[in-house]
Amino acid sequence: MNTIYFISGLGADWRMFRSLHLPPELPYKHVQWIAPASIDEPIQEYVQRLKSQIEDPHPILVGLSFGGVVATELAKILKPRKLVIIASLATSKALPWHYRLLGSLHLHRYLPLKLMQSMVPLAPWFFGAHTPEAKKLLREIILEIDEKFLRWSMGQLLAWRQPIPFPGVIHIHGTKDKVLPFRKWPNVISIKNGEHLIVLHQAEEVSAILSQLITAPAYEPQK
Repeated sequence: MNTIYFISGLGADWRMFRSLHLPPELPYKHVQWIAPASIDEPIQEYVQRLKSQIEDPHPILVGLSFGGVVATELAKILKPRKLVIIASLATSKALPWHYRLLGSLHLHRYLPLKLMQSMVPLAPWFFGAHTPEAKKLLREIILEIDEKFLRWSMGQLLAWRQPIPFPGVIHIHGTKDKVLPFRKWPNVISIKNGEHLIVLHQAEEVSAILSQLITAPAYEPQK
């Protein structure tokens, strides 16, 4: 069985996946974020450095939120057995218009970090964190995030260009996601009433879907 590589969301880490339960025989690793070379480093160059963590020649890539964007870019330079994105974007066309406006104004470059972190009280509603444990984890991640990484990742998300879904990508998305609203695309598996943090609040359902997807026959690796 090929190794599963989990790539978490913007500034988050392995803790976002801790509620998932896959069959014990499935090998997996968590990809660790590395510091961008600069705030303007293209995501294509970033993943060239990140790929050193992926040792399996035909990995199974599972990306959450911004991690799905990174997983897609990794899939372009690797030969993945499967690419699965969760609460993410299959195409840049799905990025909401208000994010595009933010990108055109370059506000992500100039807004003070403390001001962005001051939105913590609204974060549980926006991301869909409903339990004390999920709220605590979300707060920790927001307050721990590195400022340079935050500005870089926001810039790369806003500038990302992917006109059509990557061939064979499998997309799991909650129908009530406020961060990246649900859109119907080929190969989308919808989680009814799921919000952005479906890996926490619908972990049992997501785990069952992932287990089935990972053990099913794969599409041919990219040449």
